[in-house]
Amino acid sequence: MRFRFFSLSVGMVLLWFFGSPTIHAQNNKVDDNIGIQLTGSYYGKTLNNILNDFQRKYHLNIDFYPEHLPTGIHPGVKFDKTPIDQVMSILLKNSSLQYKIRGIHIIVRPEGDDIILPEIKKKIFPNQKDFTLNGQVVDKESGETLPYAQVLIDKTLNGTVTNMDGYFTLFHVPSDTTRLVVKYVGYQARIFQLDPERCQSEILVELYPAITEIDEILITGEREDLMRISNRTNLVSMSPSKIAQLPSIGEKDIFRSFQLLPGISASQESSSGLFVRGGTPDQNLVLYDGFTVYHVDHLFGMFSAFNPDAVKDVKLSMGGFESKYGGRLSSVMEITGKDGNEKGFDAGANIGLISGSGYVEIPLAGKGSILLSGRRSFQSSLYNKIFDQSQNNSTVDESPMPTGRSMNKFVGTSSPTSFFYDLNGKVTYKPNPDDIISLSFYNGQDKLDNSNEFNFSKGGMSMSGGRTDLTDWGNWGSSLKWSRRWSNKLYTHTLGSFSNYFSSRDMTTESNFIRANESSGKRNLGIYENNDLYDYSINNLTEWKTGKNNQVEFGFQGSHYQIDYLYTRNDTITIQDRHSLANLGAVFLQDRLTLFHRLTLVPGIRASHYSETNKVYWEPRLSANLSLTENIKLKGAWGQYYQFTNRIIRDDLESGSRDFWLLADNEQIPVSSSIHYQAGINWENRNFLVGIDGFYKTMEGLTEYTMTYVPSYRTVNFDEFFYQGTGTAKGLEFLLQKKYGDYSGWASYTLQEVKHQFDVYGENWYPASHDVTHEVKLINTYKYKDWNFSAVWIYGTGKPYTAPLGGYEITMPDGTMQDFVTIGDKNVYRLPDYHRLDVSAQYKFRMGSLGVGTLGLSLFNAYNRKNIWYKQFEIIEGELIETNIELLGFTPNISFSINLD
Repeated sequence: MRFRFFSLSVGMVLLWFFGSPTIHAQNNKVDDNIGIQLTGSYYGKTLNNILNDFQRKYHLNIDFYPEHLPTGIHPGVKFDKTPIDQVMSILLKNSSLQYKIRGIHIIVRPEGDDIILPEIKKKIFPNQKDFTLNGQVVDKESGETLPYAQVLIDKTLNGTVTNMDGYFTLFHVPSDTTRLVVKYVGYQARIFQLDPERCQSEILVELYPAITEIDEILITGEREDLMRISNRTNLVSMSPSKIAQLPSIGEKDIFRSFQLLPGISASQESSSGLFVRGGTPDQNLVLYDGFTVYHVDHLFGMFSAFNPDAVKDVKLSMGGFESKYGGRLSSVMEITGKDGNEKGFDAGANIGLISGSGYVEIPLAGKGSILLSGRRSFQSSLYNKIFDQSQNNSTVDESPMPTGRSMNKFVGTSSPTSFFYDLNGKVTYKPNPDDIISLSFYNGQDKLDNSNEFNFSKGGMSMSGGRTDLTDWGNWGSSLKWSRRWSNKLYTHTLGSFSNYFSSRDMTTESNFIRANESSGKRNLGIYENNDLYDYSINNLTEWKTGKNNQVEFGFQGSHYQIDYLYTRNDTITIQDRHSLANLGAVFLQDRLTLFHRLTLVPGIRASHYSETNKVYWEPRLSANLSLTENIKLKGAWGQYYQFTNRIIRDDLESGSRDFWLLADNEQIPVSSSIHYQAGINWENRNFLVGIDGFYKTMEGLTEYTMTYVPSYRTVNFDEFFYQGTGTAKGLEFLLQKKYGDYSGWASYTLQEVKHQFDVYGENWYPASHDVTHEVKLINTYKYKDWNFSAVWIYGTGKPYTAPLGGYEITMPDGTMQDFVTIGDKNVYRLPDYHRLDVSAQYKFRMGSLGVGTLGLSLFNAYNRKNIWYKQFEIIEGELIETNIELLGFTPNISFSINLD
């Protein structure tokens, strides 16, 4: 039995420190010692911690039972190229334990127990040649499976990738004494030699996390760092455990970290969503344990909705993605949640100036595990600063939106309350080695009460009153998955899922006014908006490895959608009241084919039937990778993509820029589509990667919702304000990455152009609102002993915006005057260039036998750059006033976390 948490007994500490009865280790034996020498210092650790460190650092196989070891803190010891047998003698001195060593095998037992050493052949001869090897890759410490790990034959191009459950099949292994290389992002790479006995059955490959060391230990293995560019086309992985090393506003953030990659805009500071190669966040398919997450933001876009403590693996396909994915135009982010520790109880907690979080991992008697995690914000000074920045827009409009926008300025007093939280739970059960059943759950939610009182005067009229403003938005999601290994060549994954996105805003205003002629009155106004999306899905994926050079994947997906959207004003005007139902069925087939050991082709086809249009949409796709040499690789992809659920942006000064989800109906809202063309070249060795990528894509069926000014006495059809358009995106990306070593990081440059054309704005094409022509990112991390330092610098061309040409006044039917501005051409101006520097430092230290603590300091926007979020225009006393609404300035943050041993 293995425990990762121990209670500390004062009596045992005193007994250990002052000495136990003098019973020296007896019958110790060294047989076939391979000359292992250890260098390092150990203080403030238990003997259990020290032996586990030996296994991780030196790849030793130490067989012991934690309950046999003293539980107190070891007095401390230092080694300098000390032979392993001397090290063991020093550690077990004054204990009732004995040990025996043979090769890399060390067995520790109580005095008097028999120790049987494993037999070791002096020279290993192969029994099998050109055979197929099967196995699984797992985390050494927790037993969690590692999806999409690389398994390679050393110094060859022959390799494979584990599936989502960590299993792999490697064909044409030269012999059962071949050396293998196994790599996984965020873990130490492992290089080892097979032996004939192990290869008689499925092998288990255990990798150690590449954690920051808190002792001066000589590490001989490779170190895996934060980000890895996969050999597969446009596929990028990041280590959730290492994301915390990067600077942050207040939370370690998965989506913010991916914004640091080339081709993904990092100057969209007000959104944690991903703008991938000219696309928008709603065009990304975000999967968490198989179910779709439709809204990925907390706190008005400042943080993503996923707690890194609950995440095991994250990979992003930046376009040109395979046919097993569908329903989106831009990219696919696949998030795999942690299963939990199968070997012992584990727990941890984090606290910063924004929120607190914690997790618990519970084993299920060797049959699986349970993971529970949670996070909740609190209204600290930093939280309030971010909240105030997101609420800068204080204009209000009491009529449908005009083309020339109405500007009614109010001065109010409010004490808004706001918080967010997210919960994750996962149960994984393994009834036998061939079946895995998992149940995953997620809930994230934001709540805001922004009720206030106001008092203002304008045009000779004064008004006072109160406003109730309640907002609630978030996600629910769950999935039940059954993975089955029918043979070493055939796997199936069957999943049922449920997802719900909800957003509601209930705002009512009661006001008393006095006109210039001293007449008075009372006005009750209100806005109610509610958007509910339900997604019930089932899908199946079959993986069939027909041989070394071929893997066929096929399956089906079925979804039932229900989307309700209600938007009313003043209790009398219903702007939108939609209740939509639709079914989407899809089948797909793709073949991963390797030719000449150098060329990998992935042709695929996807066919989707959409009930609202009663049409079949065909989506052919193709990606290719060619290894010109061991270091140089070419890649390319082409594909057709369709999207049936669409997020519509509604620009609203009263409630801010709001978005809502609707189903395509091919009337007001078309089925959107895109064609991707992508190509690139990479040069890579052990330490560096240099990459150049180019992309071009077309977009059809884009939708916006903009209400033009309509007098209150006119009856209108508000469906007229859905507008359709097209778009293109093209660009080049350059990347230089240093992958390993105490100093690592990358530099990237992206040149892109994103243009849209909507007939409502004229025949001319214009820059899209998220177009950033030039973007530079410099990411630096440095490790020094127990410290981790990082610095991130971002530069981006200013985003486009539309400026007014002038202003005018209109007399309303009730005799009041309202000011309006005349809007100029779409997005012909640009904001000033964006840039900022973020720095951070982390210090890891041992907290006795309790565990490892991490103290972090992060400085966001270190030189306090005044970046502009957007411009606000209003007319005051007949003059058009322009106001710059700024993003966050210099913002420090302190965090602390603890992981229990």
